[in-house]
Amino acid sequence: ISTSLSSAFLRRWYTDIDTRPVTMLSTARTIVRRTAIGLTGTAAVGAAAVTAYAYTDQGAGFQREARFWSQVFPVVADYYIRTASSSPYVKLQSYISNGDEDDEETRRRKRQQTLDELHERHAPDMLQVMLDLKGLYIKLGQVLSVTALPVPEPFRVRFRTLQSDVPGWEEFDSVVKPTLEEEFGRPIEEIFEWIDPEP
Repeated sequence: ISTSLSSAFLRRWYTDIDTRPVTMLSTARTIVRRTAIGLTGTAAVGAAAVTAYAYTDQGAGFQREARFWSQVFPVVADYYIRTASSSPYVKLQSYISNGDEDDEETRRRKRQQTLDELHERHAPDMLQVMLDLKGLYIKLGQVLSVTALPVPEPFRVRFRTLQSDVPGWEEFDSVVKPTLEEEFGRPIEEIFEWIDPEP
């Protein structure tokens, strides 16, 4: 009896060992597959919800923020890639030029030259972001053009144009005048002697 029990036990043990890895592997694959499908579905529904929200009146701020980051992120990434010591590009350049044995002053001069090139390249981009987004962004540019903060000169020069050469937001006759007349309930000629259409 003990021989038949032990042989039955061993037979069952080896059978379980042989099938256990297959079962665990297929279970793991199923879990991974279902998780991937769930995450993909959640991401799709989330993206649709965010897009729908962005195009409502309440989502206008989110839409402006998305526009801001879609225009500013490439600039920030370019500065990071070209100048940050943790950037793979900078590490590669350092590795390649390791044989040059540049002194500290030469490295500092090269970095400053790279920064100057980046400032010249991206100052027009940042000015355009401010003009596109208007409002507070234009005010920020005006402040940065005259502040004592260490703002690079190419940015200051571009932002100084925001002091006096900001394009108008709306046309006076098509937007401003009808809005004033609607708010006051009568033609503006009856209320004011004269209104300058260009503030």
